[in-house]
Amino acid sequence: MEKYPVVWGLDIGHSSIKAAKLARTGNGVTVMAYAIEPITVAEDGDRDEAVVKALQQLAQAEDIGGVPVVASLSGRQIFTRTINIPVLNPKKVDKMVELEARQQIPGNFDEVEWGYHLSPAADGASNDVALFAARRTLTEELIRKCKRAGINLVGVSVSSLALYNFVRFDQEFPDDETVIILDVGAENTDLVLYQGETLWMRTLALSGNDITKVFMKKFRVSFEEAETLKRQIGDSRQAEKILKVLEGSLGELTSEVQRSLGFYKSQNPNAKLDNLVISGNTFRLPNLPEYLAERLRYTVNILEDLDKIQVAAGMDRSLFLRDLQSLGVALGLALQGTGLAKANVNLLPSQMQLQRVLKTKRWAGAALVGMVFATWLINYMVYARVIKDNTAMSAGIDAHYKENEVRVESSRKVLARVGPSAETLKSFAIYGGQKGVVHAVEETVLAVMEDLIRENGLVNPGAPPPEEGGEPPLQALFLESLEVTTLKADGEAGVFRPLDEPRRAVLKVRIPKKDALRSLPQTLRDRLSAAPNPEYLKVLHPGEKLFSEVQEKLRVDAEDVSYATDPTKIDERTGAAKTEIKEFKVPMIVVTLHCDVANTAAATPPPAAPAKPAKKEAGK
Repeated sequence: MEKYPVVWGLDIGHSSIKAAKLARTGNGVTVMAYAIEPITVAEDGDRDEAVVKALQQLAQAEDIGGVPVVASLSGRQIFTRTINIPVLNPKKVDKMVELEARQQIPGNFDEVEWGYHLSPAADGASNDVALFAARRTLTEELIRKCKRAGINLVGVSVSSLALYNFVRFDQEFPDDETVIILDVGAENTDLVLYQGETLWMRTLALSGNDITKVFMKKFRVSFEEAETLKRQIGDSRQAEKILKVLEGSLGELTSEVQRSLGFYKSQNPNAKLDNLVISGNTFRLPNLPEYLAERLRYTVNILEDLDKIQVAAGMDRSLFLRDLQSLGVALGLALQGTGLAKANVNLLPSQMQLQRVLKTKRWAGAALVGMVFATWLINYMVYARVIKDNTAMSAGIDAHYKENEVRVESSRKVLARVGPSAETLKSFAIYGGQKGVVHAVEETVLAVMEDLIRENGLVNPGAPPPEEGGEPPLQALFLESLEVTTLKADGEAGVFRPLDEPRRAVLKVRIPKKDALRSLPQTLRDRLSAAPNPEYLKVLHPGEKLFSEVQEKLRVDAEDVSYATDPTKIDERTGAAKTEIKEFKVPMIVVTLHCDVANTAAATPPPAAPAKPAKKEAGK
């Protein structure tokens, strides 16, 4: 990316656009201005148009004009993969990484914009390469929005890298320490770790919007009202009580962070983890930083001041520092534009990058014209010699031509025999297309049930023990059976023929017959309907959801029998203690769900079986 003396960083979030303007002087930068522009989407309105309107208002209010701008795409819009390669000659790294990228990035490689960041691996003998790719349609849409707003977009980067660039440049930590950065945004959460030049990152599933949805469900309000409630919780006298509503989601967030850090430690056993830097408006919730510090056992650092970056004299420094918690990504993007960032991934289409170079450096265009003319002249001089050599070669080609005719005829005969077999082999792809479906269904169903069990807890907490006449401990639901449609082996093509209809998972669950669980069957159905399609299955079965349809087919009353022992009974005949087994009957309902797996039915009829040669009749 080109280096600019003054740059705007643009972080387009879910509910607002954060922007920061940096000016570079030598190896230092100064914040010249910043802005936070809300994105207001009317009910049933067009979000893309709302984003364009917010960009236009921001550009006009801050007089952005022709100032270079670097924007970002969020983690969920980006495909990220880390690979390991040996230490190579720098001239060979680009080629090596491209070969790996073509294998790692799913889909049509020519329809994505991609880049990478190279850093030394922990073993000291190889390099870690963080690959980033986005669908070209996403970058083109961002470019169109900026053009409509009159914004001079010169770079498209990744939010997690931008935050890393800001913290790495500005915040001071010991050189031998691995710094943890946790940014909880509206739509995704980025976890970044760095120590020296090494870099490791991961995108977590839980986000700020998930916390907002908890408020929606608990207080039965709209998403916008829940967002307002979340922002105003710090001013409420009931803040502590309201925060208890979030314990489930916050516990899930800390668990995901702990699992990721545990994996990192297993790969880097000598890493020294002490400091956690938090970023994002979610951490404005009162006591949340203290909650994380207590659960994770790290020193939690809130972004509340700058160590190296200066603030212009004309700005209100206290107001800027109050908003710093949400400006890390925007500042990191602007740093990249000034050329002072460590990571410089640019997903702007390469053609646009070349056009900008030629526009800003006209001498480069003249040099390019000179190079084209020199190339033409050299080609012309070589042309005469090539003609002479080709004349000699033509005689040899003519001799080989006749020989090849004989070989071509032989090849035709072989192809005539191989052709029918090739058609038969094509049908094998239908069988391969079912790879991973059963595993994905089982994994998803068990994960949804585990979440519901954890969320509802014991359905009879505090009840007396069974020996005192109470109920045995019960969880919210129990799995009775899970069956997935198998491939049919009948017929001539067997399992290699296309399916007549989507594969179906038949799920039976047993739920205690309690008023508190009356809505649980519908909740289970909704969760399964919204279950995402696993990444490993998208190559064969593209789509965002695993199930195309989830239907409740049957609901019947049932009864479970539980047994408990009572060791307090006395044998009247002998006077000794005896153990008595008591039977308890628990009312249950059995719910049967049919879950159709998306994209598993064939769209075309099976290939015709190769014709069998007719038998000759005797005497003919």
